[in-house]
Amino acid sequence: MMRKEIAELSEKYKKIFEDCSDEIWATPEINFTEHKSHAAALKCMEELGFEISMLPDMDTAFIATAGHGKPVIGILGELDALPGLSQKADCDHLDPVENAAPGHGCGHNLLGCGGMETAYILWKYFQENGIEGTIKYFSCPAEEGGVGKVYMIHRGAFDDVDFCVNWHPSTMFGISHSGKSILLRNYKFHGVASHAAGNPEKGRSALDALEIMNIGIQFIREHMDKETFIHYAITNTGGFAANVVQAYAEGQYVIRCKDNTELKKMDARVQKIAKGAALITETEVEEPEIVSAFSSFVDNTTLADIARENIKECMPIQYTEEELAYLKKFIACGSTPDEEEIVPTKIREDQPTSTDVSDVSWVVPTVMISVPTWAVGTPGHSWNVTAQGKSPVAHKGMNIAAQIMANIVLDVIEKPGTIEKAKEELQANLKGRTYESECFIPKGKKPVPIY
Repeated sequence: MMRKEIAELSEKYKKIFEDCSDEIWATPEINFTEHKSHAAALKCMEELGFEISMLPDMDTAFIATAGHGKPVIGILGELDALPGLSQKADCDHLDPVENAAPGHGCGHNLLGCGGMETAYILWKYFQENGIEGTIKYFSCPAEEGGVGKVYMIHRGAFDDVDFCVNWHPSTMFGISHSGKSILLRNYKFHGVASHAAGNPEKGRSALDALEIMNIGIQFIREHMDKETFIHYAITNTGGFAANVVQAYAEGQYVIRCKDNTELKKMDARVQKIAKGAALITETEVEEPEIVSAFSSFVDNTTLADIARENIKECMPIQYTEEELAYLKKFIACGSTPDEEEIVPTKIREDQPTSTDVSDVSWVVPTVMISVPTWAVGTPGHSWNVTAQGKSPVAHKGMNIAAQIMANIVLDVIEKPGTIEKAKEELQANLKGRTYESECFIPKGKKPVPIY
């Protein structure tokens, strides 16, 4: 149920979070290096009266806490940008602020500050209405590949949380019900260098091994589960001289599966292919390094049903004529330039998510929504997203997301038994399984940037 008081609080305080979002947009930083963004967000929450706590070995993560007692409500936020997506604001053609520099091509400036706004207007509502409860805003680093939330889980950040709410900027309204397990490894091959014409018989090509590994992966695609995907990139060819047998080569492989069990099976198969490629070429392959790993998403319909009702009350978003013209401009340069529906009128519930929010969903009942902040047809992880990241349209979507999430929280805590029901559903959906990401990323491992 959308409450008038929440909308009024959002209207009263929204500029604080719009300004913070714009500041973070202007200082884009990649995973685990979000120092300026972290400082801006931390300062904002500290000045608003939240108590700040840090986590071991994580200097770009913090938890901002307000209120007291039970329940303990988790609100998730992210601040990291993506490499190579620098782009001038509001520009409808590629025009980087700085060539090859990072940019907020996934809207995490909005995501993080929308979560901060949610936490603050909730706390004000609690104070004004005498509601007991603890609000925890989690500023999570490195969602883009670095799985910051996994490291936070391992450090006990969510141990006392009763349920979590989260959102993501988007081109549509949506609710996440599923998400694939993902594992990213680096494979490094070592061979023997030689002159490719003078004495090729003495060389053993690491690049040949890497190419044979790729061929092996192509041949198993027919024999994989239909929901499994394997992506790769050759990240180091061992040099640029064609007349040298390359003594080193490296590739990065991403496996996406429907669940953690299938992911382990496919990971084992890919490792066998790598070892086979090394045997064929008489090279050596290192034990493949794990860069990051996401778990599959554990759906919670108890929370999702509440989210759906609150989203419906905000649809469609009411835009000004200037905002509609802005959306049309970016639709024209997006992936669906002939799109006729400028303002989304449906809730998408069939789009799987790929995020470390999924890991949180294994340990705490979690709901994840999406709210329009960009023009329909805007490709994800693109300069188009960066360009729209500080517009009035983006701000409006962020504020609406904050209101929806605040009202979801209030509906959950005001309806007796809802939290317990959500926890029971989580355990039922786990079916006796336990959180498994530590099988891939061991507890105690220190986070490092992956780009």
